[in-house]
Amino acid sequence: MSRAIGSRYTVENSSKLTEYHDAVKGVIDSDEMQKLKEYSHHHCMTRFQHCLNVSYYSYLLCRKLGFNAEQAARAGLLHDLYEDCPKCTRSHLVNHPEKALENALGSFKLTKVEQDIILKHMWPIRRGLPKYPESMVVMMTDKYIALVEYIFYLRKTAQGAKSRRAAQKTAKQ
Repeated sequence: MSRAIGSRYTVENSSKLTEYHDAVKGVIDSDEMQKLKEYSHHHCMTRFQHCLNVSYYSYLLCRKLGFNAEQAARAGLLHDLYEDCPKCTRSHLVNHPEKALENALGSFKLTKVEQDIILKHMWPIRRGLPKYPESMVVMMTDKYIALVEYIFYLRKTAQGAKSRRAAQKTAKQ
């Protein structure tokens, strides 16, 4: 079952998310996307979960703003479709959108909007201003979701440190 961070609903069998699931079904169920569950992302999530988070919230925002929510949702899922990266370097940050687009084009038929979303989601680190409003929404949502995921990581780390200190204190007594 897939659930975006902060959502009460699972994507696959919630009547509230039927439209979203219909938009992404061919992508979310693919072997390429399922493989992303093997890779960690932002220290505390899988890459699949990160892409689902970006996709789902981009979909909601685009729908509310009157943009093409389906294209934003599909491209949001595919924006980080690349093999594991052993170290997150500046080079990786700049170049991974091209690799993700290449991988996505190898498995899916994409519109020009979806291609722009994938390629431009790392602006301003990567040159090339997003061309379409959906690209801007996914780019900003990706940054917001990355921040939320990092805060989750910090909270989890702080809770772990607190538990270790309590265990050490108990062991000394």
